[in-house]
Amino acid sequence: MDEYTSEIFMGGKNTIVLHNTCEDSLLAAPIILDLVLLAELSTRIQLKAEGEGKFHSFHPVATILSYLTKAPLVPPGTPVVNALSKQRAMLENILRACIGLSPENNMILEYK
Repeated sequence: MDEYTSEIFMGGKNTIVLHNTCEDSLLAAPIILDLVLLAELSTRIQLKAEGEGKFHSFHPVATILSYLTKAPLVPPGTPVVNALSKQRAMLENILRACIGLSPENNMILEYK
């Protein structure tokens, strides 16, 4: 509860009381859970390109989490994808690859 008091004409006082029920954090809780689960999943995924000898993990800055964040953070030199539909398609295609299905479009895995 916030209370603001000000003086008005002829020595009077004006008090404004605001009751603010913050439920934004309740709305964000499922998104935070999804972020944690995707972040944990991304630590388990390893990939390699043709011709590479060893598998490697995703970059520590997990671009696949950008779908659930307001401003995507990407590793240096990686193209920033701000389009929500492209971010979702990237996430769906990476999850498709995890279960052995082919991607529906370019995942830009060379930057992951």
